[in-house]
Amino acid sequence: MNIKELTYYIQSANINFLIGSGASRPYLATLGSIEKLLTRLNDDMTSHFEPKYKIAEASIYKAFYDSVIAPNRLYHKSGTDYSETKKNYQNYLITWNSLLNKRHSRILKKQLNIFTTNIDLMIEDAANGMGIELNDGFRGSINPIYDEANFMKSIMQTSIHFQHTSEIPVFNLLKIHGSINWSGHNNHIVHERFWSYYVDEEIKKIGDDRFVNLFNIGSDGRETEKTYEQIIEDAEELELLYEASEYDAFITAYKKFIIVNPTKRKFAETVLDYHFYELMRLYSNALEKENSVLFVVGFSFADEHIATLTRRSAENNPTLKVIIFTYCDEEEESFKKNIGIDSTCVNNNILIITPTKIKELNVDEEYKNAVSDIEHLDMNAVNKIFEYINKTIHASYE
Repeated sequence: MNIKELTYYIQSANINFLIGSGASRPYLATLGSIEKLLTRLNDDMTSHFEPKYKIAEASIYKAFYDSVIAPNRLYHKSGTDYSETKKNYQNYLITWNSLLNKRHSRILKKQLNIFTTNIDLMIEDAANGMGIELNDGFRGSINPIYDEANFMKSIMQTSIHFQHTSEIPVFNLLKIHGSINWSGHNNHIVHERFWSYYVDEEIKKIGDDRFVNLFNIGSDGRETEKTYEQIIEDAEELELLYEASEYDAFITAYKKFIIVNPTKRKFAETVLDYHFYELMRLYSNALEKENSVLFVVGFSFADEHIATLTRRSAENNPTLKVIIFTYCDEEEESFKKNIGIDSTCVNNNILIITPTKIKELNVDEEYKNAVSDIEHLDMNAVNKIFEYINKTIHASYE
């Protein structure tokens, strides 16, 4: 897939993005081994509950909270990592707002779907004050309520003097795994302004030293992840000192977040909840549309359910193109395994683009300079590719 082909799809296809935790680097941590830890822990807790498992559960939740959720608090948002991550998302929105405006097809709506498993607020934060139409699914001003029916709505703008009407670009933000600022109220999802306060208070009551640290710290200061067995052993030691019931209030406060926790039982949880089921349905429907493209950034397809839905859509819809950008060359094989295309895809329409491949596919002088300095296909590098395409599309299409 070279830049010329990418330009064609941008001009002629229904645009979708699947964004994972890798896109929020370097400010927010990726899931790492948390999914595997929680999945195994859930299996053990189901078969035979012991107090040590509750301590381990609380510790894993706290690690996820500290690395992914807590940094979204207003007073935490500072530093170069935050600025870099926010800038990446802003550049993404600015570039695609321009690309949608420049598309010469009057048949295609000026909409872009952002499907994301990220529960953070980086995209909302980046869009704030930019004049970008970001549709997050909420409707209402004082007490907005979430409703999937609010998506896929076009916005028309009429000029003051000549009554000329034109469609303006809209970004539909569909958070498949929920969001840290969602809360349940009277069977509705509403905004929760003080979403972290209750969890913070419970952590303070317990104390950091009563949670298992998921990392070993070497003599050189380097951190290495503990194995599941090591975490359970540490939890057993804490069990001798503290009552497992002391963690109940923290776990209860944490579980008030309207999010799907990173376990392999995601789909079992989502189908029980109407909103998550609807979001998965909207994802599937978007990929089943004729002449659609799905760009994947920062997402490894370790989520089995999304991987299965994506592969099936590619098999059932030969007009769909799935274009996956991997952070490094070494990830290609694991991506193939995760999405289930170890050998080939039925319609040959799932493409995995590595840093080396993007260079090999763009050797012409016209495109070579646009990709020559790419070492990793992170959010910043992918943005630069689309920024180059944006510059090559003539403004007369607007």
